[in-house]
Amino acid sequence: MKAISILSLAAQFAPRFIQVRRGTWIALGLGFLMLIFLLGWTALSLLGWLWGQGKSLTEGAPEAVRGIASQVEQVVPGAREALGAVVPALKPEAPPRDVSGTDIGPVTRYAGLARTHWHRDGREITVGYEGRADYAAVLDHYAQGFAAQGFAQNVISATPETEAHDYLKGNERVRFEIARLPQGRVKATIVAVLP
Repeated sequence: MKAISILSLAAQFAPRFIQVRRGTWIALGLGFLMLIFLLGWTALSLLGWLWGQGKSLTEGAPEAVRGIASQVEQVVPGAREALGAVVPALKPEAPPRDVSGTDIGPVTRYAGLARTHWHRDGREITVGYEGRADYAAVLDHYAQGFAAQGFAQNVISATPETEAHDYLKGNERVRFEIARLPQGRVKATIVAVLP
C-alpha cells in the first residue's frame, strides 16, 4: 500500500485548489495578516476607550455612591454602616466639629456646614462655615433668609466659583461670601459689624 500524501489527497477532493498560483497564495496570506493586524488594533483601541470611560466613571463614583447609600439608608436604617464595612467609600463621614464661638444671625446656618472659623476684631465678627453641600442651595438659603429678614442685597462680586454680597438693613451691615471648593464642598463666610 502506498503512503498517501496530503497533496494527493487534496488533489482528489479539490483539483482546482492545487492549481492556484503562488502569487495568489501570497496575496491571500498578506490579506489575512492585514486582517489580523486590524483586528488587534481595533481590540487595543476598544480597550483604551473602555479604560478612559472607566476612569471618568470612577471619578464621580464616590458622590453617586453616597447619594444611593443615603437613599438606601432611608429605607433600611443601619444599612450604610453595614455596607461601610465592605466598601470603605460608603462609610458615613464623621460629623464635622464646630470650632468655639457662636453663630451670628440673622440667618441660621445652612444644615450640614460646620463652623470652621470664628474671629472677633472690635465690633466686627467673622464666622466661616465649610462642608459638603450644593453651592446653589447654600447661596439661595442665605439670599432668601436675608430677604425674609428685610435686608437689602448689594452684589459686590460674582464668578462661577465665588460670590460676595453686602446685606443692609438700617444701620446693620452683614457681608456674605461663598466659595465652591473641590469635591463638592462649599465655604461660606459671614462678617457682621455690631452696632
